[in-house]
Amino acid sequence: MANDKLKPICTLRELHESRFLVRRISYKKQPISAIIFAFEGNAYAYVNHCMHMHRPLNCEQDAIFDETGLYLRCSMHGFIFDPKTGECQSPVCFGQRLQALRLEEIDGTLYFAEKHLALID
Repeated sequence: MANDKLKPICTLRELHESRFLVRRISYKKQPISAIIFAFEGNAYAYVNHCMHMHRPLNCEQDAIFDETGLYLRCSMHGFIFDPKTGECQSPVCFGQRLQALRLEEIDGTLYFAEKHLALID
């Protein structure tokens, strides 16, 4: 992918120093937010939107992981998701997935590598 199509998010260092980052984006022409986090040494990004009630995962608390640190968790109703796949592990939405956002790392900086995504200042 050409560098002019990449949208910079943060450095790997910034990501690893944070529990997670939230970035305002326009995705498929809709203003929303994205969550970016490191899990088991890898960076992941998802549209910050629980499919159950269409709320950000961190809408009730400034956290996106459950108390074990093994699952993403919607703070409104406690639905949990596999951080690697975004797949819901809770019965009501079992098997549905958070919308993953492609990332690319170049020289220690993470970029969104999505065609239909724009960062909002």
